[in-house]
Amino acid sequence: MQDKIKNNLLKQQDSDLLASLKNHVIIALTDNKGKLIYANEKFSDLLGVTKENTLGRCNHLLKSHVPNRASYVEIWSTLQAGEAWKGVLPHKTNTKKYWLETTIKPLKNNQGDVVKYLTLCNDISNYYSHPVYSKEKHLIGNFANETIYINKCGKIINTSRSVFNSSNDSFVGCFIYDFVNPSDQEYLRKEVKRVFDTGETSKYKSIGLCPKEKETTFITKIKPVVNLHDEIIYATISSKKLKAKVKAKDELKAMELKYSNIFQSINVGIIVVANSSGDIIEWNKGAELAFGYTETQIIGEPLTVLISKKHVATGVKELLKAVEKLDNNMYGENIEMLGLKKNGQEFPVEFTISHWKNGEEDFYCAIMLDISKRKKLEEKLKTTTKDLELFLYRAAHDLKAPLTSAEGLLNLLKEEKMNDRSTQVIDMLDETLEKSRSLLDDLAFASIVSEKKRAISIIDFETEISKVLTQLKGTENFDNIVFETDIQQTTDFHFNQELIKFVFQNLIQNAIIYSRPITDNHIPKIQIEVKALDANTHIIITDNGQGIGQEHIDKIFNLYYKISSRNPQSTGLGLFVIKRIVEDLNGDILVKSELNQGTSFEVILPNLF
Repeated sequence: MQDKIKNNLLKQQDSDLLASLKNHVIIALTDNKGKLIYANEKFSDLLGVTKENTLGRCNHLLKSHVPNRASYVEIWSTLQAGEAWKGVLPHKTNTKKYWLETTIKPLKNNQGDVVKYLTLCNDISNYYSHPVYSKEKHLIGNFANETIYINKCGKIINTSRSVFNSSNDSFVGCFIYDFVNPSDQEYLRKEVKRVFDTGETSKYKSIGLCPKEKETTFITKIKPVVNLHDEIIYATISSKKLKAKVKAKDELKAMELKYSNIFQSINVGIIVVANSSGDIIEWNKGAELAFGYTETQIIGEPLTVLISKKHVATGVKELLKAVEKLDNNMYGENIEMLGLKKNGQEFPVEFTISHWKNGEEDFYCAIMLDISKRKKLEEKLKTTTKDLELFLYRAAHDLKAPLTSAEGLLNLLKEEKMNDRSTQVIDMLDETLEKSRSLLDDLAFASIVSEKKRAISIIDFETEISKVLTQLKGTENFDNIVFETDIQQTTDFHFNQELIKFVFQNLIQNAIIYSRPITDNHIPKIQIEVKALDANTHIIITDNGQGIGQEHIDKIFNLYYKISSRNPQSTGLGLFVIKRIVEDLNGDILVKSELNQGTSFEVILPNLF
C-alpha cells in the first residue's frame, strides 16, 4: 500500500520536491474516515510511535481535544464542502507542545467524491506564540460591551450573552487567545496569569477589529472574581471601543500635517522655533532663503548663530528681556537686530517672539522680517531731513541780514523829526520787523533740534524756571497771575539746556497769554510741576485760563496753527517745535483742556545720561 501511495505521489510531484518535503514537511494521508494510510517519518516522530504503528490509527491532528471547539467545526465544514483548509493546529505530547502550520486538501476520485485527505504540516513552534483559529470578524472587538468569563488557563467558561450572535455553547470551552490579534496574545496570557497570581485587576489598550472589520482601539479590563474564602475562582474580561479617540487622533494628525505644510510653505516671512535651551527645532523655507542654512544644517544649533558677532551680547540681552516678558505673560515688543547669514553677511531683521508650553517644555517662535530695504530708506530719509534742516537754518540765518539792515535804517528814521502819520508807520514797521525776527529765530531753532540733543548737561530746574519767569515779566497780565512751583527731583536729570528752556518758555508764555482777567471771583493761576525720576522727567504746566475747544486740540501742534489772534507776536511755531523735541527724543506730550476752566500740558522727556 505504501509503495502504491509513493508511486502516486511521484507521478504528481517532481522527485526533488518530494525529497525536500520528506526532509522538512510532516506528511500524512488518511482515508475519508480520518484513518492514516500513509505517514512519513516526521509525522511518526511527532506522534511518538514507529512508522509502521501509525497506519490504521486516527489522525489526531484532525481531532479536537475539546469536542465542540469552534476551529475544528470550521475544519470539517470546509473539508466536507470539498475545499482545502489552511491554518495553525496544536499538538501536545508528554514532553512538548507543537504549533503546526497545516494544509489539509481533499483528494477526489473520477466521480468527484472525496476519498482521501492529504495533510501537510510545518513545525512553527519556535516562533509562534498562539494560533488564531477565528476569522478576523471574531476578534476581541466583538466582545465590546460584553462580559466573558475565563478560568486560569484562559478558557472561556461562560459569556454574559451570545456575543457572536450564535449559541454560547459553540464558544464555551474555547480559549480567549483565539480571539485576539497575534501581536497581543503573549501579553494577554501574561496578564491573565498575573491577575490569577496577584488578585489585581489588569487594564490595557490594544488594537483590534470591530465587526465591520475596521481597525479600532480597545480598552480591555481583566478582573478577578473571588469566593467567600478570598480564592480566585474565575476572571471576567470586558472591552470598550475608543472610536472617538482614534478619530480625534487621526484628526490631530491631519491638523498637524496641515499646519506643517502651511509653516513650510511660507517663504517670505522668516519663522524660527526654539526650545527653552535656545536651540533651533523648526526652520521654514523663508528662514532658509534669508540665512542660507538648510534645515539639516541648522536644526539643533543655538539661536546665537543667527546674530551678528559684533552685536551678539546686545542681541542676547534683548532676547532674554523679550523671553522674560513672555514668561510673565506680558506683551512682546518688536525687536531689531543684525542677523548673520551663513556666508558671513550681516543684515537687519525685525521680529516678535511668541511663547507656548507643551507639558513642562517651553517653546519660543520668532517671526522675522528682513528690513534691509526699510533701513536704506530710513537712512536716505535721515540724510534728506538733515539737508532740509541745514537749508532751513542757513535760509533763516541769511534772511536775518536784510532784517538787521532794515532795523538799522528804521532806527535812523526815528531820530528824524516826523509828523504823527510817519511816526505811526515807523512803529508798524518796527512791529513787523520784530515779528519777522521772532519767526526766523523759531525756524532756525526748529532746524537744529536734532543737533541740540547732543550737547547734554545736568539740568537745575529751579534755576531754569526762575530765568524763564524773569524773561517773561514784561508779558501783559504777568503781574496779575499767581505762580506756584513744585519741583520733585530725586536724581540728576541730563538734557540739553536750550531745549528745556524752550519748553518752559513757550508753555508758560501761552498760559500767561490765554489767562482770564482777574475778578472778584477769579484769580489767574499757573502751576509749574516737575517730577524728575530715574528714567524720565514729567513737566506739567497747568492754568485756569480760557481753555482750548475740543475742535482745536488735535491741531494745536500743527505748523503755524494759531487758535486766536490774541497774541499778534505769536509765530505759530512754539508748540510745533515742542512736539518736534518730544518726538525726536522718544518722549511724549499730553494735553487736557476745557473751555473757561483751563489747560494742562504734560511733557515727558527721557533722562539722556
